[in-house]
Amino acid sequence: MYLIHVIGTAGSGKTSIVKVMLDWLEDHEMSVTAVNLDPAVEILPYPPHFDIREYVNYVSLLEEGLGPNGAFIKSVDLMLKYVDKIRDAIEEAASNYVLIDTPGQMELFAFRRSTFELVNRLNEVGKSVIVYVLDPSLFVHENKIDAFSLVSAILLGVSVKVRFKLPLIFAINKVDLFDDSVINILEQWLENLSSIPLGSNEEYYTLVQSLVNAIEEAGGLGESIFVSALAEIGIDDLYAAIQRIVAGGEDYATEEPSARL
Repeated sequence: MYLIHVIGTAGSGKTSIVKVMLDWLEDHEMSVTAVNLDPAVEILPYPPHFDIREYVNYVSLLEEGLGPNGAFIKSVDLMLKYVDKIRDAIEEAASNYVLIDTPGQMELFAFRRSTFELVNRLNEVGKSVIVYVLDPSLFVHENKIDAFSLVSAILLGVSVKVRFKLPLIFAINKVDLFDDSVINILEQWLENLSSIPLGSNEEYYTLVQSLVNAIEEAGGLGESIFVSALAEIGIDDLYAAIQRIVAGGEDYATEEPSARL
């Protein structure tokens, strides 16, 4: 069983990636289950096998007088209380692939102690990988790439990888909204971080360049895949990247006895 934790900043298209991956795997006749761990989401574009909203009511917490952030923090912390129910639902589904949709407020999910324990408990069920969804609009404006903003987004992904100690795939979403020339440059820079033009006269150049060098010396970013959930671009590449990590690169290969891969 392979657990695919889909994490991303608000508006990155994380839930859309879960939906299109779910459809893609089902279309290829593979056994897949979706789990929603976002207690504040209003509408889901896919039917989850497990939905945390059945146990944690974000709206009720708002009505108790908590502010939006306070209600969300309490919701996230409450999820740990139901970790056994989540695990039971995953094991009951007996799917080879489990897509786990996480909250849009990534920083609250990724860096709270409760969710760290939650993810660790879930990872006992099978092999796990993180798909970190990046929104290029964070560092691309009018088809021009802001190198420092790009590095900031990369560092956020690296911090998630370090936090959970799991292999991580960078999934750059919404590529259909940008010129091919921009995507080509991003591909080159992400493949070789030292090629990112930071400009030696820029303030904080030394700090940022040192951080980039440290990532390169540690082996680089690893897998960076360019996708579009809306246009359904690159989903096969994303699947292949996941397979390379969890199954040694064998398409459709799993370690489970499920008759339907």
